[in-house]
Amino acid sequence: MDRTPRLAARRLDAQRGQILVIAALAMVALIGGVSLVLEGGNAYAHQRMTQNAADSVANAGAIVLAQKLGGATKTDADVLAATDAMAAANDLDTYAAFYTDVTGHLLTPAGTVTPDTSAAARVGPADGDTSIPPGVQGVQVGGSRTFGTTFARVIGINQFTASADATAVAGALTGGHILPLVFPVSLTECDGSGSLDGEIDAPWRMSNPGTPPIGVEFIVPLCKTGGGSFMILDLDPTKDCGEEATNPSPVQFAEFPVEVQTDVGNDCAKKLEPALNTLQGTVVFIPICDGGCVTGGGSNATHHIIRIVGFFLDYFSDTNNPTNPACAAPTSPTYGTPLVNIVGGNGSSSCLVGWFVRYITSGPVGSGQLNNGEAIGIQLIK
Repeated sequence: MDRTPRLAARRLDAQRGQILVIAALAMVALIGGVSLVLEGGNAYAHQRMTQNAADSVANAGAIVLAQKLGGATKTDADVLAATDAMAAANDLDTYAAFYTDVTGHLLTPAGTVTPDTSAAARVGPADGDTSIPPGVQGVQVGGSRTFGTTFARVIGINQFTASADATAVAGALTGGHILPLVFPVSLTECDGSGSLDGEIDAPWRMSNPGTPPIGVEFIVPLCKTGGGSFMILDLDPTKDCGEEATNPSPVQFAEFPVEVQTDVGNDCAKKLEPALNTLQGTVVFIPICDGGCVTGGGSNATHHIIRIVGFFLDYFSDTNNPTNPACAAPTSPTYGTPLVNIVGGNGSSSCLVGWFVRYITSGPVGSGQLNNGEAIGIQLIK
């Protein structure tokens, strides 16, 4: 009897069995590969969410520090409450927050720089200290969250952990979208001819934010050349005065004080009036100059900028009439609030009216002590 057909059939069955094993292994490898690709996208999404969460927690702590820098009574427990709330809202499983200086360097409880987290002052009582160290201007956060897998479970991976770090700092605002104006440190009135007539209120009295703000509303005059009234800056030579007001270019001053040139446009006040009045009811940012403002040179004037303030804008008025009634009004036509009218004699043909406000915003910040009315910025630096 010929056994060749039987042997051939057995070999064929064996080959089929080998192919099935290889195919099964290939399917497992294919599914594993697809799973890793899909889980990679899932992990990336969770990593971004974790990074956003860490950013939010750091910002929350920096906001409390900004309030403290602005004069509010804030403690280590307040910073911890803010970071805890934000961590919970963003589903962080664990996080640790530490105090830093304005450049993001960790600080010890005594306020000295340290590279070691074990020696750094931690937000909250976990480090045995419940005070905010001297010189603190920021919060460094490291957080993580664990998330389950889907397809990767077929290869035995049930969960991943995403981790992220962030640092946010608070301090005096040193840049941003700034109006092309400059105010003096202290109020100075215009005399009967529109010239400067001496300081009458030093320094500006600050108001608390609101609509309208709670505090004193000022009429700030544009007198003739001199260092005591507001003047017009040239922050962006590629734009005219109106464009600089409605579409201000971002400005970053490296440090204060800094010298800035005045704008050479003779019709700047006319262009600013419609531009600024579109910003009515908003907080704008305006540089402040000290006694070093040299405005007697007209187009060659320079301004010694020492800080940036927040100003809740009511209205801007400009006329050719030296007795502009809007610059001598007893009350605001918008809010009915009393106005501090510092314009004397025939007064000023132009004026900016509103409140100097204590204000916290996002933007680049610097180090050093905050002065009266200085706008405070929150900046994410890592």
